[in-house]
Amino acid sequence: MSLPRVLVVDDHHMLREALVELLDQAGFDVAGEAADGADAVALAKQLAPDVVLMDLRMPVMGGLDATRLIRDACPATQVVLLTAFESPALQRQAEEAGCFACLVKGGPPGTLRTVLHQAVAAGQELLPPADSPPSRPRWLIPIGWMVNQWS
Repeated sequence: MSLPRVLVVDDHHMLREALVELLDQAGFDVAGEAADGADAVALAKQLAPDVVLMDLRMPVMGGLDATRLIRDACPATQVVLLTAFESPALQRQAEEAGCFACLVKGGPPGTLRTVLHQAVAAGQELLPPADSPPSRPRWLIPIGWMVNQWS
């Protein structure tokens, strides 16, 4: 069985490197990295990852716009949005864009790994007919980033 493939998208190089290291340690295959939404869309089309772990606010193209384009081009690829902001309005916007989940940086440890595995499983299910309601869970969850808490 192959490792779940993740595309990591964040404009902060240090955070992107930390995410890559954490995901490697947690048993994910980091298929690629991008620093903005436009590059994320291009890489998602090229690499077809299981999940895109996407920052909300980035230069060139933000996470919500990139999510819409990725979900249109790659329906089986799930997008998990990362943000420092927690708001019901953002949750609605993320849902409308097609995000699997919206995670707030700084919450309980282990949540990111769980949500990514759930997103991979959702993407591997057969896609429902276009007129059926979405079956993907979407929620706003805080996550934590401490390396020693990823066991």
